[in-house]
Amino acid sequence: MNKFKQEQLIPISPVKNYWTIHMGKANVFANEAYENNFIGIGWLEKIDLSKYSQMDRKEFIDKIIPFIVKEYPNKSLASVRNTAGQMFSFITLMKIDDIILMPKTDEGRLYIGKVAGNYFYSNVAIKECNYPHRREIKWIKVLNLAEFSQPLRNTMGSIMTIFSVSNHAQEIEQLILKISEEGTVEDFEDFGMESHLEDFIIENWGKLELSKKYDLLKEDKKIISQQYIIPIGRIDILVKSKNDKEWLVIELKKGKNPNDVVSQTLTYMGWVKENLAGGSQEVKGLIIAGEKDEKISYALSMVNDIDFMTYAVNFKLKKENI
Repeated sequence: MNKFKQEQLIPISPVKNYWTIHMGKANVFANEAYENNFIGIGWLEKIDLSKYSQMDRKEFIDKIIPFIVKEYPNKSLASVRNTAGQMFSFITLMKIDDIILMPKTDEGRLYIGKVAGNYFYSNVAIKECNYPHRREIKWIKVLNLAEFSQPLRNTMGSIMTIFSVSNHAQEIEQLILKISEEGTVEDFEDFGMESHLEDFIIENWGKLELSKKYDLLKEDKKIISQQYIIPIGRIDILVKSKNDKEWLVIELKKGKNPNDVVSQTLTYMGWVKENLAGGSQEVKGLIIAGEKDEKISYALSMVNDIDFMTYAVNFKLKKENI
């Protein structure tokens, strides 16, 4: 029976990508990468590629190929283009919050992390690893390779250094959420929840305490509260009180700097007050995060109209008889 059947699917972000990287021959540098919160590639070790990071694929490859040919004159043209393509994936296609899978095959482990920074170049070796093209990673799980399906293990066995495994996104998300034998999802906050919290709130609005006082905004029966577009940005969620006397601007921390999320909330509240609220209507704010944040608490102690909430999740999957 397929344990990743449709009834157990986890929401997948349409913009998140999933990558496998091999850190050296036989993944020899995987432990260094894990211990020092980075991943890297080692081609063209003397060249900082930062100035090429904003190019499209064709322009990038056209610029990089001559360097690869010069450094590796015995490579075939197909191999050269393949190498250039992998470098483009690492430097440009890979985005912050993408998921990284890094095997340590000889030890039967697989490290899972989230991309935490843009491409940077450093010629300072980390222990034995001298790969200069790097991305900062927040490692979030260590799993046994045996926990993955055979098709995904086969895909991760590719001889390439960096490659997409996004076609296995559903399985990867399930394992990130660490489904136990009882079907309970552990560490939901750290992995899936922040990226899916906004959708979760909208889809489950009627079950939340907030729904007793506020309604989602609708237009032609379509919900427009989520990612409410205004000239100065997008409000994560905008709602209005049932008695029509109050607007509520809801901002999710989602990895934002504490100072930024407070400032952003105040800015959006000001815009709503100026452009949507009537003379007698109040505008309040709400910041939601996965855990208590001391900086946010201090900032909000000086603000009367913004509340701060944290969330907790108890999420279970139920097996269905087939």
